[in-house]
Amino acid sequence: MERRQLLDHVRSLPREGRRSPFAPEQPASLADGPGGRLIRMSLYRNLSRTGLAHTLGVLTPTYLSASTYGVIGAGRKELTPGLVTDFAAVLGIEARQLAALTGVVLPGTPRPPAPEAVDAAALLWAARSLSAAQAQHVAELAGSLRGDSRAEYRLNLPGW
Repeated sequence: MERRQLLDHVRSLPREGRRSPFAPEQPASLADGPGGRLIRMSLYRNLSRTGLAHTLGVLTPTYLSASTYGVIGAGRKELTPGLVTDFAAVLGIEARQLAALTGVVLPGTPRPPAPEAVDAAALLWAARSLSAAQAQHVAELAGSLRGDSRAEYRLNLPGW
């Protein structure tokens, strides 16, 4: 319920005019191939390689380092069906469509994304145009909805 409430709130916020045109910083090492496309799509959701590592690590079975996403973006690591499926969940794209865009053959019918991943994808898309002040407000609201006083999210991994 809290995820839906947060998404509704983000969608209700007024869009403030940009001071300059949006142009995400494109790492020079991005290739024109499928890996580069996936990283560019992530950048348009304000997910840097580190943000991508955290997001995929929390919402999907994939846990890779930020530098590995740099290697993927540079086209030096082959995309696997599982990785394409997990990217699809976070990007809010149907896995078979993303597989067609990347040229990766999926071995069967992909599993549906977890509800948390579906909600996160919608939130990432809705929040992409918020101002820094609005994003800070949303982060604080998310913390209060979780009953958490911290301003940032921390992984709750066993053994840490």
